[in-house]
Amino acid sequence: MHLSPTATAVLAIDLQNEYRPGALWAVEGYDTVLANAAALMAAARAAGLSVFHAQASVAPAERDAYALQEATISEDMRSAVEGSEGAAICAEVAPHPGDELVIKHWPSAFRETDLEARLRARGIDTLVVAGVLTDSCVTGTVFDAVYAGFRVWLVKEACGSMTGHMHRTGMLDMANRLYGGGVLRQAAAVAAIGGAELQGWRCTRPVEFAFTAATVDALYDSL
Repeated sequence: MHLSPTATAVLAIDLQNEYRPGALWAVEGYDTVLANAAALMAAARAAGLSVFHAQASVAPAERDAYALQEATISEDMRSAVEGSEGAAICAEVAPHPGDELVIKHWPSAFRETDLEARLRARGIDTLVVAGVLTDSCVTGTVFDAVYAGFRVWLVKEACGSMTGHMHRTGMLDMANRLYGGGVLRQAAAVAAIGGAELQGWRCTRPVEFAFTAATVDALYDSL
């Protein structure tokens, strides 16, 4: 099986400054995640694949839409503040001319955005996904993509969360219902984008991984 260059897009989710080391929401191994995501995008552009960026950005006037969060957090706990340095996409993975940028207010990049319409307009039916946080915005976006009929290939080393354990359990949760797609390692993803045969773990049944704290690492490594 090969990726179709005309029907496949790389989708990068929330690769923003507020996840850098030392930030409130610091992602473990974020420099590696950014480097791997940048390599995916470079390979995609070289092969003529579309590149989409989802950016979380919320203006003060839009905060009431997420009322329960508003009732819970303090001002110093805000993320995705429109116009802030933290909400800006990291320079290493910034959009290039010809890329598509989708602004989102919810964890899923499909909720209340035109992402699906823009993908359909380009004839895209397959997504190669990178981003953060694995167990939050990546999960929300990936499940909505699968529900909408897109094939999703997660790149395990191009995603991340605040701890390795959060990342690994998030990946396994998605893998359990990643119908029509699967999980790729970084080198295999770059090769597949360049035209090589897909080499990775494929979802063949619901809930393949009934994992526990004791087994999560070994099962993640098997992907």
